[in-house]
Amino acid sequence: MIWLLPWEEESSLKHVHWVVYALIAINVGVFLAMPGAEQAAEAWYTRYGLTPADARWFQFLTANFLHSGWMHLLGNMMFLYLFGDNVEDVLGPLGFLVLYLLSGFLGDLVFVFGNEASHIPSVGASGCIAGVAGAYAVLFARQPCSVRLMIVVFPVFKFHLSAIWLLLLWFGMDVARTISEHGKLDEDDGVNFVAHGIGFLCGLAVALLARWNGVMRRYEAMPVGHALLGYWPRDMEAAYFREQRILAARRRGRAEGRAGDPWGGER
Repeated sequence: MIWLLPWEEESSLKHVHWVVYALIAINVGVFLAMPGAEQAAEAWYTRYGLTPADARWFQFLTANFLHSGWMHLLGNMMFLYLFGDNVEDVLGPLGFLVLYLLSGFLGDLVFVFGNEASHIPSVGASGCIAGVAGAYAVLFARQPCSVRLMIVVFPVFKFHLSAIWLLLLWFGMDVARTISEHGKLDEDDGVNFVAHGIGFLCGLAVALLARWNGVMRRYEAMPVGHALLGYWPRDMEAAYFREQRILAARRRGRAEGRAGDPWGGER
């Protein structure tokens, strides 16, 4: 088996990414909880997967936590772990969770409307994770990443790309196919590229909004963000720099006091 493995070359985090850990645990837990018998597993997919011809409201959530096999699960969780921590670091736990669920929901919504007659259930967190990847591509566009050509588990070749080019390599075709085919899937296609494409576009849009709002400027300037909202709140920046000015003035005052002390120095 020949495949490509993406990997971050550098990563400096300011917070513990609890939501990423929790989502990985939930996805793995659901997979382990699925019945082993093929017929019972199919019943799970029918009940909790998203079937356009018989879509139910709760399936827009539950389908994103089902996976069709170990490779499907591991591939999605690898992308979530590699790119989700940085995005959660910027957007905060709540902001990241909203991005994750919104990307999955919008991808599923377009999938349902584009394939109304389909009786094949869609499962997997790919739409959600495509949203995370889209956000990473904008927030950390110049972040160096490597791509390793693997034969089974052995790396045979490595090349480097900026994050935006790496993620466009992975998801750009899905976006193009979604637009050109108006969200319509081929019944024989085992990959829901619509969820990938729409999720990726959702992530791009959220990250562009974040940049416009000054989120990355605050992220680069401040050591710690809001406990839930990361660097979204605009008033954090003014409060932080006001505090820094006060601390700097106090340091200057102490330094001037020591300089004016005739008994200054060691005693």
